[in-house]
Amino acid sequence: MPQCDLYDGTGDPGEHVYQFETNMLLLQVSDAVMCRAFPTTLRKAAHAWFKSLQPRSIYSFCQLSDLFQKHFVSSRSRRKNSASLLNIVQEKNESLACFLGRFNAATLEIDNLDESVKYTAFLRGLRPTSKFAFSLNKSPPGNMKALLEKANKYIQAEEYLETHRDRRGEGKPEQNKRSREVTPQEGKSAKHSKCDERRPKDTFNLTPLNAKPSQILHEIKDNKALQ
Repeated sequence: MPQCDLYDGTGDPGEHVYQFETNMLLLQVSDAVMCRAFPTTLRKAAHAWFKSLQPRSIYSFCQLSDLFQKHFVSSRSRRKNSASLLNIVQEKNESLACFLGRFNAATLEIDNLDESVKYTAFLRGLRPTSKFAFSLNKSPPGNMKALLEKANKYIQAEEYLETHRDRRGEGKPEQNKRSREVTPQEGKSAKHSKCDERRPKDTFNLTPLNAKPSQILHEIKDNKALQ
């Protein structure tokens, strides 16, 4: 039997019914089997609701799904309208690929979205100073399909250049700067080394001793010239 996510009363009930019906359609089961199988996909509050139904009160799965969706109507996902697309704008440092991904995800939440509205909203959301926006001003694609094709080509070109930049080690000035920096300990050692080079070295010519130190001290102890 195809797996179906368990519903606990917090998600969209309509989406759960749709997923369940799709799985049952693959198995080609009868309406009665669907009614018996449906509670196995419920948990917590949803399962408690099903147990509260009066015995022999359900006559079809259509009736069961209708009661189910009405009871959990407060958990339904709120669909957005096309005006919400105007809030999707490309951030200052956001790549075209990331912006396009966010924009496409937002369009999936809008029912019956007109292509012309989608086209206009995408153009309005682009960062005006971006190279891609500049290229569109020079050569407008005309429709959403052509716009997406041009955007995907531009994204591929961006990724290609980024990959080759990384291979050459470009675009990482901080790393190169750190490699040239001298650590405080190294700088301190170098400083002392230079000071030692500039400092004059004291040299002494010492006459080697021809007697033991104790003998010398004994001989000079009573010498008045040294007192």
